[in-house]
Amino acid sequence: MTLRALCRISWTMGSTMGGLARILSDTRRNRDIPLLFHAYELAERAHRGQRRRSGDRYITHPVEVATIVARHGGTVPAICAALLHDVVEDTGVRASVLHAEFGAEIAGAVDALTAGVVREGGAVSREVMLVAVADRLHNLRTLRYVAPAKRRRASIDTLAVHVPLARRLEIPAVAAEMTDLACATLDGLERRAVVLRPGRAVAAVRRVDVRGVVEAGAALGGGAAVVGSGAVPEWAVATGGAGVFALAVAVLFGRDPRGAQRLAGLIAAWKRR
Repeated sequence: MTLRALCRISWTMGSTMGGLARILSDTRRNRDIPLLFHAYELAERAHRGQRRRSGDRYITHPVEVATIVARHGGTVPAICAALLHDVVEDTGVRASVLHAEFGAEIAGAVDALTAGVVREGGAVSREVMLVAVADRLHNLRTLRYVAPAKRRRASIDTLAVHVPLARRLEIPAVAAEMTDLACATLDGLERRAVVLRPGRAVAAVRRVDVRGVVEAGAALGGGAAVVGSGAVPEWAVATGGAGVFALAVAVLFGRDPRGAQRLAGLIAAWKRR
């Protein structure tokens, strides 16, 4: 690749790949920069048209992963593997193409990452572990764009698998950031659940027919123990209006998961009397 072509690609990609090239230059690995851009070009073509959930072009993810790997002492094969790590799994590129283009070391690392050998606890190279950790770190940084259930699973998985990996690699700053991000996500999901429960309960009460609650409660509280000849539940007859209103409060504050259903049944029975 010519110097002019390198400059053109760097400019069109913006500062991210330029920063990655600078890391190699600053560590006297200038001769490897063309290989780096070769890996990028293949990854960019393979991921073209794909988007992250954030709306960003997908290629921004492997570039960020590669940058994390480079900043934490990754070898050139590890950096290239980071650029290519999703190519086989998420595009139509075959593993054989990577072996032909980049050789056994880089393609083998991509194979290992695609197979998930890091999660299986087998013997893997430092380079593969570093790419796996960098991949998870960037995913954590952008986790807000995915569904809550997936955020929870990813956060727990990070604490169980990837934080210990980062410690094995002796990169405590990455371990600390992943821990902070994962725990903050779990805390946020818990706060969100606490906030949503009352809102959902209020919606449930509204769907039940608040006027019906008031009418049924008033009638039962007024001694209407004969209503419906058994259509109204015994507990409602026994407790009168107080029981009906207590159930409504339980639903409102989320204290009874099946309260809305019971309340709806009571109102339906009251209306059939």
